[in-house]
Amino acid sequence: MQSRQSFIFKLFYILISLTIIYFVLLPIVSVFVYGLLSGSGTDLSNQILPRIWKYMKNSLQVALFVTVIATSFGLLASITLWRVNFWGRKLMQVLVLMPLISPPFVGTVAFIMLFGKRGLITHSLLGLEISPYGFHGIVTMQSIGLATLAYLLISSAIRKTDVSPEEAARNLGAPEKKVFLTITLPLMIPEITVAAMLVFLTSMADFATPIIIGGAYQTLASDLYIQITGLYNVQMASITGIFLFIPCFAAFFIQRHYSGKNLVYSQYVSPERIEYQQVKPVVKFMLIGLSSLFVIFVVFQYAFIVIGAFTEHWGYNYAFSLRHLENILSKNLASFVNSVKLAVTVGFISSLLGVLLAYIIKTKDYPLTRQLDLVVTLPAATPGILLGIGYLVTFRYPLLGIGKYVLPGFEPVILLGTGIIIYLICIYRYIYIGMKAGYALMEHVNPNLELAAINLGASERRVFFDIMFPLLKPAFNAAFLKNFTSTMTTLGAIVFLLLPKNKVAVQQIFQIMTSSEIGAAAMMALLLSLLSLVFLAAFQLLLNYEEIFKRLREGRQWVSSLRK
Repeated sequence: MQSRQSFIFKLFYILISLTIIYFVLLPIVSVFVYGLLSGSGTDLSNQILPRIWKYMKNSLQVALFVTVIATSFGLLASITLWRVNFWGRKLMQVLVLMPLISPPFVGTVAFIMLFGKRGLITHSLLGLEISPYGFHGIVTMQSIGLATLAYLLISSAIRKTDVSPEEAARNLGAPEKKVFLTITLPLMIPEITVAAMLVFLTSMADFATPIIIGGAYQTLASDLYIQITGLYNVQMASITGIFLFIPCFAAFFIQRHYSGKNLVYSQYVSPERIEYQQVKPVVKFMLIGLSSLFVIFVVFQYAFIVIGAFTEHWGYNYAFSLRHLENILSKNLASFVNSVKLAVTVGFISSLLGVLLAYIIKTKDYPLTRQLDLVVTLPAATPGILLGIGYLVTFRYPLLGIGKYVLPGFEPVILLGTGIIIYLICIYRYIYIGMKAGYALMEHVNPNLELAAINLGASERRVFFDIMFPLLKPAFNAAFLKNFTSTMTTLGAIVFLLLPKNKVAVQQIFQIMTSSEIGAAAMMALLLSLLSLVFLAAFQLLLNYEEIFKRLREGRQWVSSLRK
């Protein structure tokens, strides 16, 4: 019986390894093969390289500016909202997370509404003809959206950091500035570098913001999109994708190497929330002021998206209107249904596979686990739009993509053009999130626990389902919520694979925005954000119902005791 259960785990490991190689590694390799070895792809010097270097320079320039600005604001907001006590802090901790439930490019709607050529502030109030398009517009919008991502990662370090070294330093007379620079900041370095790396990768991969608000200033990602949708030049897009992949891959592994060499460990994780007591009033005022300014800008974005959604024609007729809502409810509901189906399915399957893979890699002595971990993590370093190109050039051939090389005359079994390819790319793109969540949780699980159960006669099946799976549930829950929100708002990876029959809401928002229908885009963005929020609340209730009901019972008991 024991050997049979071991065989099941081995079989799962082999099958998941093969599918990960097939749906992650093969598409990325195919981009290189198709771009460099097909047709005129080798003639780079005269026709292609000057243009690519121009867009590479633009991409790096935008990404570096955005990384510095977004990471700085994320760090600033994290310190202010978790270490400085002031009125309204709890509300600001919620408001700063608003961009996470909407597509990254939605903020450009509000930016154009306020600062565009017919913007409320620039045109209607100030009478200016300032163009928001270009480098400054891209940097502004990406920085605001990605600062929230940086805040989320860095604040997790502040909340979990051991505070005893800080308290010891204060008791020895160290000022707050020295405590922060010599103790607090070094403990946050891993999260800060991860945040900076993710901001850099996201900025490099963002094609929507440059297309909407970049004007003549385009990047590698936006040029890649234009090569496919405008010029139908898949080979040129593949070559562009290779050059986009190189800095992203380099940034990912530089951060991975650096964080592994420069870790500062604390002895334990403290549940306390420590606050800076000796901060100078002027410093405290600056921290609160800058953080409040950032949060106000975020709130303003969404406030004007709501206003624009119910405005007849922004920039010309500001009368209240339900026209945009009526149009969407009558024509575009299918895209919202498709978005929810995709997000729920991908969230569940990718999180489950990732957590199971983490358990097997950590507890079983199987070959090539480190290599598999690297392949699973590749999508984190690969721009979504590049992975989409990989699926486009790989799975348009028979026999799931390899028929071109193995069985040219075989009856076609082609994934491209089917609905399942959308699910496959999202599932295999996000498996690493569940795996990393599983790794983090397994670090806190005593390895002797499983061994003790086996020594007492428990089968591997019972050990896994009765002991390990309940322990891994928090990792699954966290990965599911992250994968759900990511899939609801993802566009780059799937934009080239979507058909009219499986269109999603975020795709329609992007198409409407590029056609300058601001009101309709604002309404769809509002509905998508509300839909994401409702489902997130429902899943939080479903995944944590035991803890919620326990707290409700404790609350009732406390109220009953007060009455007595």
